[in-house]
Amino acid sequence: MYKLFQKVLYMVKPAYLSLILTFFFTFSPVSASSEKTEGISTRSAVIFNTLCSKCHEGECSGRLSFDTGSRTAGSHIRRYTGDSNLSKNKIKEFFTLLNHMKKECTIYMPDTGKNKPEDLSRFMLPSSKGYFIPLGLLESGTYRMEIKVKEDTHFQVEILSDHFEHFLNQEVCPEKKNNAFQFTIDKPSTVFVRIKSRHPLHIVSLMVKKEK
Repeated sequence: MYKLFQKVLYMVKPAYLSLILTFFFTFSPVSASSEKTEGISTRSAVIFNTLCSKCHEGECSGRLSFDTGSRTAGSHIRRYTGDSNLSKNKIKEFFTLLNHMKKECTIYMPDTGKNKPEDLSRFMLPSSKGYFIPLGLLESGTYRMEIKVKEDTHFQVEILSDHFEHFLNQEVCPEKKNNAFQFTIDKPSTVFVRIKSRHPLHIVSLMVKKEK
């Protein structure tokens, strides 16, 4: 394999050598296989899927393009998560989640099938300004979701599948503390609720029921 690579380099014009090397080391399958999601914490996944994944959904390409050693990207992550004290290990988790999303074209959440939204604080941002709540595998059909919140504040609700299919995207007025939403799923899907707010928001209860 090494001799073949040397032969290719010898035959290629110097003008294209830099481009080939960049492609080889950036999109190497070895890097892809080294990224593991098993150790990702629920907290890191909630932060990433609430604040980061929406901006990168369109980049799903089945290949990797980010280097975990980038200082610039580390600063970017700290700025958008609002946590300047993120450790290098935590930043590596965000890179792993991003690379998983770009390579597998799916959302990753630890133990999605086991998580239930009874303890919603597990799925809340550290700032209390958002949630990423797994609803599990839902059958096709029409559903009604009711959310009761503590504060009078404006927030946004999205319902999406693990493959970025969006079933609902709705703004909620501050004066409504009890909110009902209807959404339809055309095939069995692993579903999540993404909630974002400019101010701290605490969900008192969340219920999802399939309509007959």
